[in-house]
Amino acid sequence: MNDAPASSLNKPDNAASPQGSDASGSSSSLSGVSDSLSKSGLSKRGLSGSGSSRSNLSSTPESLSQWITSSSSVHLARSKQTWTGAGSAAGYVLRYLTPMRRLMMDIVGREKEADRALSILVAHLVKAGFSGHDKGRLRDFLVRGIRSAAKAGYDEALKDRGKNDSLELADQAEKPLPLKMEVAQVESPQWRGYWRDGILQRSWRSLERYQHARRYDRINQPPPTGEEAPREDLVHDVLRAAMSYPKESLESWAGRVSSASGRKVEPDEVQSQLELARIRFAQQIADEVAQTLETPDPVVIQSEIKALGLGKAFSGVRVQA
Repeated sequence: MNDAPASSLNKPDNAASPQGSDASGSSSSLSGVSDSLSKSGLSKRGLSGSGSSRSNLSSTPESLSQWITSSSSVHLARSKQTWTGAGSAAGYVLRYLTPMRRLMMDIVGREKEADRALSILVAHLVKAGFSGHDKGRLRDFLVRGIRSAAKAGYDEALKDRGKNDSLELADQAEKPLPLKMEVAQVESPQWRGYWRDGILQRSWRSLERYQHARRYDRINQPPPTGEEAPREDLVHDVLRAAMSYPKESLESWAGRVSSASGRKVEPDEVQSQLELARIRFAQQIADEVAQTLETPDPVVIQSEIKALGLGKAFSGVRVQA
């Protein structure tokens, strides 16, 4: 496989940052990952796949250091699942209902009208699927569908209001607000920001599921003696702590993770699992992005990561096609 240098994903991103995002969806939080890693002694060089990882993990087991040295790459095209091959168009699209609803609210201005328009879109997908329009990026397909559904919902609301025989009832019915279609463009900052947040939120949930799976496996399927894999039962919790409180120390993070996990966690374990977490989190983002494209081509995936402003999540991580 060919390496795609991490620096190619870390150049300044063009996507605008949405206002008011929290740690689950802001570009500034992604910047905090690198800052937190540097603070804890895990340098970019130590995540580049070279033997230098060991110098940063002197207090961790040798097996962990060896694992990181050989497994610190993110594979852009690992996921072969794409939205164009989904068995259920409506079911697949519902994964991204949160960013869709946020954009629809911007267009129509009220929750009731937004939900009504989204139900029109979902009903169409249930009936007609992608109708031969399953090409390119899912976010482009969806913004066009959202525009059409918003217009259909607006026309329905006007029609229903006009059916009232009584002038008094017609006056009491809320007139739909004028549609703000200008916010629903393929490359509008709002839509890209909402979509980026959606990708990040799904990546966080995937990392949390991975953490739970590791805890379950360690309890119910312990590995044979001498074949112990790196412990990754805190990867979600340690990354959350580091990103939410980037100015705190390893000791503080260990205290927070101990409270969340219900077991004693030492600073050295936080340090080692934080490095593992960054690799896993970057891979989850790569997988999520790949699944929103027509073909999982590494060049296209890399371009989409940059367009969405997600490159900072790959800082210091070797990226492979």
